[in-house]
Amino acid sequence: MKHIRIYIKTTSTATKTSIPNDTSYWNKLWDTYTSDYASVEIHCWQEEVHHIEELAKISALSVDQGLVKSFTITLNEENCNYLRNHSIDADGGLKWFTLFFYKEDIQMLEIAQYGSEIVLYGVNEKDAEEFEALFPEIEHSEYFKEHLM
Repeated sequence: MKHIRIYIKTTSTATKTSIPNDTSYWNKLWDTYTSDYASVEIHCWQEEVHHIEELAKISALSVDQGLVKSFTITLNEENCNYLRNHSIDADGGLKWFTLFFYKEDIQMLEIAQYGSEIVLYGVNEKDAEEFEALFPEIEHSEYFKEHLM
């Protein structure tokens, strides 16, 4: 599957590494690219207790996976509004380590490393260029014509 992978310029804090310098892309990304998605799977580290408690309130399913806890959240209007408006933490990065957005059962968007690595699947080169324009501080980006699974 064709896709673009973007690495955002990052910084680190006392509690997180690889957080994006600038998350101003978040609302535009959310508004432009997530409306067709049915669900999101969010991964948190087990020690991020506050974020786990927060997601437990809105998740349809949660699974312990050793060091990580994953949550599957249906993207209804209420959950979309919550995730769009309450995703940035006090350190400036996203609260959650990884987010996988699904359209039906197909992963279409991956946001990893607290928002510093983004992959959009199923895009042509023109759409990939438009997507890339959302991000103010890109370290590196690459377009792939194939995705070997």
